[in-house]
Amino acid sequence: MTLGRGIVVALVSVVVALSWRGGAGSSAVPGSTTTITSVPSTTPVSTSTSRTVTRPTTTATRTSRPQAGWQVASRSARGVLVDFRMVSVDGVAFRAVRLRARTTLLRWHVGSTDPTATSLVPADAGPVVDWPSEGRAGVVAVFNGAFKQAAHAGGSVVDGLTLVPLERGMMTIALNAVGHWAMGVWGNPNFPPRGFRPIALRQNLVPLVMGGRPTAAAASPQWQQWGSTIGNVAAVARSGLGVDAAGNLVYVATMTPVRPLQLARALVAVGVTTGMELDINPFWPIVGASFAPLHSAGPLPVQLPRSEHDPTLYEVGGWTRDFFVALAEPGSWTCHWSSPGVRATGRAQPQPLRLVGRCH
Repeated sequence: MTLGRGIVVALVSVVVALSWRGGAGSSAVPGSTTTITSVPSTTPVSTSTSRTVTRPTTTATRTSRPQAGWQVASRSARGVLVDFRMVSVDGVAFRAVRLRARTTLLRWHVGSTDPTATSLVPADAGPVVDWPSEGRAGVVAVFNGAFKQAAHAGGSVVDGLTLVPLERGMMTIALNAVGHWAMGVWGNPNFPPRGFRPIALRQNLVPLVMGGRPTAAAASPQWQQWGSTIGNVAAVARSGLGVDAAGNLVYVATMTPVRPLQLARALVAVGVTTGMELDINPFWPIVGASFAPLHSAGPLPVQLPRSEHDPTLYEVGGWTRDFFVALAEPGSWTCHWSSPGVRATGRAQPQPLRLVGRCH
């Protein structure tokens, strides 16, 4: 981009913060014909409210179960880690990859050239998967980030270091030291949720989905607010990210030219209640998921059809733009991965992963 049900379980605490008030999130748009199709997990493909889930650490917890219509990519003793499907909206096929909230964690990385000031960023958040730390947990998915810094589409913070100042009104994904996520509108009450202390934040434009519906902004004829496009056309390849009612994180993208509203409808079709646009234009959407946690560079066969890049580029050598890395929690419910957290120093503070609790 040149300007990019859950099962009610004892001991799972779902903190619901913030309903979007006014602005782009206050109006719904008409629905569209949506069909869901699935792809076998053994088939490689070339190619409201903010919500936080606090993961329990108890053997009484039930496993993360498969769901009809979704194909399991990876699993552990806790259950499903990552699953995926294709969804068709208005005749356009979108790839959806879902990170289960109780079995995975997420980290954000900057690129080698964007955002700027990458020389100040620790290796754990640099332009390549940090195998000495992240490899211990095991990589289960990777996917592209958002717009370039020069697009002025919002701010970013990593390891406590502000790379670009955060902007009020912008949709934001926040990550804390244990890799939990929360998504909401920066500057609104109760976001981040009470007790949620981010170590990384990434913004990109105003909300695309709120309350389980596309926002008025998503349906606006002023499509230019959703990014500069190649050829100055409304429909281009687009990617997005959202949180569903169970707190899972869902990435959705297509290489077929679509408008922002179609991307929003695709997010809603896979259960997203709160969503944002990520990067756009053909060169930038990239996603990959593995069939088992990777502790060193390896295959990521669940991909975005017709993507211009193999997602393994994030594993070795690095990438120019920001991206997200999803990791597996331990198979035991009596321990989890965590990192030190940050203090208000204004300086980057490395976040190496460490096990907390006792693993069986």
